[in-house]
Amino acid sequence: MGARGPLPQPTNVRFLRGNPGRRAGSNPVKTAPAAPNPPERLDREARAEWRRIVPELDRLGVLGKVDRAALAMYCDAWSRWVALARRLDTEGLIVTGYRGVTVKNPAWQLYRDAGAMVVQLAQQLGVTPAARQRLRVTEPEDPDDGSGILD
Repeated sequence: MGARGPLPQPTNVRFLRGNPGRRAGSNPVKTAPAAPNPPERLDREARAEWRRIVPELDRLGVLGKVDRAALAMYCDAWSRWVALARRLDTEGLIVTGYRGVTVKNPAWQLYRDAGAMVVQLAQQLGVTPAARQRLRVTEPEDPDDGSGILD
């Protein structure tokens, strides 16, 4: 049986959301804020999504080079969702199946799965409106603020 409860958030997202319960926590693992380069295998639609979201996430300071795989998975899932949406638009939700019986289009389940993957990864990356509402960007602390012990 798997672990129970909500999945832990990435440390940079958890750090930006703050500590509303004032519980003691560990120091977040920090990566240098930097936008990763897109992998070569992304198709045109996935690259367009990459170009759309990466600058905004980079501006918020929640991206690091290590986030490349999660971003690539999100963009790939988005591209597949768009392709399946186009297929359903042309074929329809109901198609003729074996022996002329009308059935639900098999692409519908793939479309739903791709959509669920997009939403799940978008939440992890802070791309959905609800995820952004929970983000709280704070100004970085100035290490030389004049409060040294022996100034």
